[in-house]
Amino acid sequence: MAEFSPMLSTTLIIDGVSYGFLPHPVLPDEVYKVVREQATTYQLRRKADGTLWALKVSSPGYRNPQIEQKTYQICRYAHLPGLQIARRTCLTRFKFPDLLSLYPDLEYAVLMPWIEGKTWAGCMDDAASSASYTRQHAQELALTVAHALWTLEANHITHADIAGDNIIIINTRCVELIDLENLYEHGSPLPEQPSRGWQGYQHRNMDARGNCRPEGDRYAGAILLTEILTWWKPLIRALTDGDALFQIRSEDDSSGVLMRRLKAVRSTLREISPGLQYLFDQAWNSPDFAVCPDFATWVMYLLDARRTS
Repeated sequence: MAEFSPMLSTTLIIDGVSYGFLPHPVLPDEVYKVVREQATTYQLRRKADGTLWALKVSSPGYRNPQIEQKTYQICRYAHLPGLQIARRTCLTRFKFPDLLSLYPDLEYAVLMPWIEGKTWAGCMDDAASSASYTRQHAQELALTVAHALWTLEANHITHADIAGDNIIIINTRCVELIDLENLYEHGSPLPEQPSRGWQGYQHRNMDARGNCRPEGDRYAGAILLTEILTWWKPLIRALTDGDALFQIRSEDDSSGVLMRRLKAVRSTLREISPGLQYLFDQAWNSPDFAVCPDFATWVMYLLDARRTS
């Protein structure tokens, strides 16, 4: 049995359909893959219609039978805005014995649509994209993202990993959330290792539940929306090092950069709408998740800002 190490010539047959691997845009002799600690994601093309798909292969140590149940759970939300990649298939020995006899490392791998576009973090890191980003773009995109997060909250689910790296910007009126593996249904038993989110988007007062709670997206969502709403300001971009506004809070701000950035962020939000500054302050100073504003409130204030701008 060969270890799974695909080449450009490798073909996978899944549910009777052929999928081929695509070349890396910079290294054309290698397959296109995105490597993270818990999984490697490969880009595939379905040969029948040319559509792009993603194959997410769990790293050793992160491969377990719960992935199959989680995949079934996530599929139920594929109709919601921003959750296109919830339409997915989990590869198991029971359903795909021939494939897994060839590639045992594909056990509990997940096939899902490939979403073409930059992440928000990628947009922040792109100087040309940042320079052309306007206040109008910011308000349109923030409303789109807030609506997607409101829809999740209204359907009693928490993404639990909201961050600039986990949202793909199709355009200012269409976004897609990725990395849904830690999706949490309100009232469900806690996972063995509740998600604590990404650096720069973590609430400072986080207990053992992590982000797995009904309000678990509110703090990270507030930071994400603040980034989107203020990134058009050159001063804020000049004061930001990295692909998130607040990777460092007050613990290591000897140079005072964070305080200058905070002042610029609050001023920029106030310039758009005093209400938006109020929502940011409420989240930033919140003692716990429940005090952070909900996403229905963000949508209401963003709509009001659009009417008055």
